Amino acid sequence: MPSLPIRLLLVEDNPADIELGLRELRRAGLNVAHRVADTEETFVRALHDFVPDVILSDFSMPAFDGMQALRISREISPDTPFIFVSGTLGEDYAIRALKNGATDYVLKSNLVRLPASIERALVETKERSARQRAEAGLRRAQAMAKLAHVITGRGGAFPPSASPCSKW
Repeated sequence: MPSLPIRLLLVEDNPADIELGLRELRRAGLNVAHRVADTEETFVRALHDFVPDVILSDFSMPAFDGMQALRISREISPDTPFIFVSGTLGEDYAIRALKNGATDYVLKSNLVRLPASIERALVETKERSARQRAEAGLRRAQAMAKLAHVITGRGGAFPPSASPCSKW
């Protein structure tokens, strides 16, 4: 049974760079479906309509830059991993991007790192989601336990006036 494709939103304006990245992902055996956005409008639309699993973004483009895309993605889809794939991302900008919520960065001159970066981001997202569900379940259980404590009293017995059988 084939796995579902990883939905990639590519924020890139260079068709050759898009093809090189996709070729590296296919070479690594990843099954991907992708959409390309090179303007803020197409990016926002894709976040809503395409609902990507991962966002791969160039850092600098003439009409729309990666830091704008990162800011928008954190507002609209904060749990979606965001990976910079850039040839111009220096160390200072990489650190700034990570502090602003980017998941990782891969240099275009080292695309062999890209598949592992995507896979790691997806695993981390899945683990974070599972942890959040478990924490929500624990909060519900704690709230129910507090409610039971209020209804029954300290010893666990119903007070005479609150006994479920006292009204029958």
